Amino acid sequence: MVQALTASPILLAPAGSLPAVGAALSAGADAVYVGVRSLSRGGRTGLSPEEVGAAVSACRRAGARLHAAINALPTSGDLPDFLASLHRLRDAGVDEVILNDPGVIAFARREIPGWPVCASVGLSVLNPEDARAYRDLGVDAVVLPSAVRPEEIPPIKKASGLRIEVFAHCRPEFLLHGKCGLTGYVVEGGGGTASAKRGGSCRLVCRNLPVPAAAHSIEDELPVWIAAGADVFKIEGRELSPPAVAVLVARFRRKLDAACVPSAGG
Repeated sequence: MVQALTASPILLAPAGSLPAVGAALSAGADAVYVGVRSLSRGGRTGLSPEEVGAAVSACRRAGARLHAAINALPTSGDLPDFLASLHRLRDAGVDEVILNDPGVIAFARREIPGWPVCASVGLSVLNPEDARAYRDLGVDAVVLPSAVRPEEIPPIKKASGLRIEVFAHCRPEFLLHGKCGLTGYVVEGGGGTASAKRGGSCRLVCRNLPVPAAAHSIEDELPVWIAAGADVFKIEGRELSPPAVAVLVARFRRKLDAACVPSAGG
C-alpha cells in the first residue's frame, strides 16, 4: 500500500531522548524519528518502550507524527522477539517504522499489514527500479542517499508513487549513505568485532578520519528540492543534545517555511 503523498513538505527531526523529542516539537518539527533500545543502530541511542509511549503522547499533543528507526538486523532466532517488538511499537501508537533490510520489510508487511513502512537510507535507493522494487515489497516511503540530486527525484517518484525523503542536514558522505561498515573493525568490549547493526554500536569512527568534516546541508537549495518533488526533509542526528536539536530544527523550520511561500511575482 502506497500512502498518499503529502500536500506540503514535512520536516522530520531526530531525537535520541525524550527531552530531544520535546525540543524538536517545540522548534517546529512536523514529525520526529527515534531509535528504540536494542533495535536501532546497536542501541547507541534509543528510547525504552515506556519512553516510546511518552514520545507518542508528546507528538499527539503537538499534532505531529512519531517514526521509529529500526535498523538492527535480526538473526533467524531473533525473529519472534523482533516481531513482538514491532507489534508493541505499533500498539503504542508509532505512526511509521523505518526498516533497512528487504527481508525484514517483507516480514513486517506480511505480519503487520497496514502499518506504514519507510525504506531506510541504508537500502541505497538510487534509481526508479530500486524504488519500484521496494514499493512492490510494500513500503510507503524511501529515504534517498545524499548522493542523489534533485533532477533524479521526478523519475524515481513517477515510477514508484512513493513518498520521497531526503536529508536536509547530515554528516558528510564519503561512503554511500547508510553503507558504512567501519564500526565492524573496532574492537568491542572484551574482544572481537561487531557490526553496529548486529549487536554492536556505532562508534562514529568517521569523526576521527581525515575526511570532510563539514555537514552536508541543502538548506540554501530547498526550493529546488521542493520543486523536484521531495516530500520529507530529514535532519540526521539522534545523538544530538536537545539544545542542538532545537537549534537545527528551528533553523530548518524557518527556511522550509520561507521556501514554501509563493514569490510576489507568482
